[in-house]
Amino acid sequence: MNRRKIAIIGGGLGGLSAGYFLSKRGNKVTIFEKEKFLGGLAGGFKIEGENLEKLYHHFFKTDTELIELLKEVGLENKITWNKSSTGLYWKNKMYPFNVAMDLLKFKPLRLIDKVRMGLVALYLGFDNNWKKYENKTAANWMKKAVGKRAYEVVWKPLLKGKFHRYYQDISMAWLWARIHTRGNSKNEKGEEVLGYIDGGFEILTERLAELIKKNGGEIKLKSEIKNIKDLEKEFDLIIDTRPDKEVEYLAVVDIVFSSEQSLSKFYWHNINDPKSPFIAFIQHTNLINKINYNNKNVYYLGTYVPQDHEFLKMDEKKLVEKWFDYLKKIFPEFDKKLAKDISVFRFKSGQHIVSRKYKVKSYKVSDKVYRMNFAQIYPEDRGVNYAVKEAKKLVGIIKF
Repeated sequence: MNRRKIAIIGGGLGGLSAGYFLSKRGNKVTIFEKEKFLGGLAGGFKIEGENLEKLYHHFFKTDTELIELLKEVGLENKITWNKSSTGLYWKNKMYPFNVAMDLLKFKPLRLIDKVRMGLVALYLGFDNNWKKYENKTAANWMKKAVGKRAYEVVWKPLLKGKFHRYYQDISMAWLWARIHTRGNSKNEKGEEVLGYIDGGFEILTERLAELIKKNGGEIKLKSEIKNIKDLEKEFDLIIDTRPDKEVEYLAVVDIVFSSEQSLSKFYWHNINDPKSPFIAFIQHTNLINKINYNNKNVYYLGTYVPQDHEFLKMDEKKLVEKWFDYLKKIFPEFDKKLAKDISVFRFKSGQHIVSRKYKVKSYKVSDKVYRMNFAQIYPEDRGVNYAVKEAKKLVGIIKF
């Protein structure tokens, strides 16, 4: 096999995975990353002396591509499985929302609503035929399946929180994938379990970069490529992992902080109040032991907004103040003065809008150029496992 020179634009986990697979086959890979760090949306930073993702990350039992990669690169011993827990905030109250009994005790819904919710979740968890949902919107399908009340209380806030003003156009195939994946990530007791990498996802990022270099490749940080044609003379093949200009995206904004306070017994909290500036509240240290973070609790507040939203321009201090004020409404005991290591992260292209009849672009752009980005992940949502899966798929398609 001839040793080909391959350029990969973007050092996220998709680009790094493709770089690793290609370098393993004897190709000389060069990764160009415009930022000063690798990892993309899974890029890390330090909080309380430990690596942590700028955006909340975990994985599921069903994420076999990621699990296989971790094993392949010698990180199997870094995989940890932990019982998850979820709360749902509605009408000034946080409700447990984990198992069937929690649903039965969920007071905002009538018994018939609860039964329909449970049956629909089971059905979608077992149903493997996602194509039949492709031309239906999640909003209409769910409203009919679970009833108007359950849709208004549970599903509409979740869809609206995730996709903002586009929520009524989202394909049911996308929602099928979310429920199907989560519904099959359980332990023998039927409890949801989530995976995490001991030391953070940066451990995987660093290992892939290390192996690419070991295989004769290069990693170039702070190297923005403005014109692909500049690379075509030097490289035999180019893989572009940047957001697709023809796809519409939402931005993602989140605030990360640590505190001595423990605000909740749950890991994940769906904030189903349209007045809330954030849609998710995550107490990370209810999944990962706080001993890893100087015995402090670590939190995320996150939301998705259109790319012209005020949260992308707002002064960081004002943004933190606004979000912390609302957090205090949910948890009156929250003491802002105890919040430390506060960081604000904003990513302009954080979620592609998966509307009905969503069309995935071809990998091949020209004889020399291929594209690979999370907008090609369908019907599943973007995530680390699917970044690895897409990289493996693309490498299999490329002909030398």
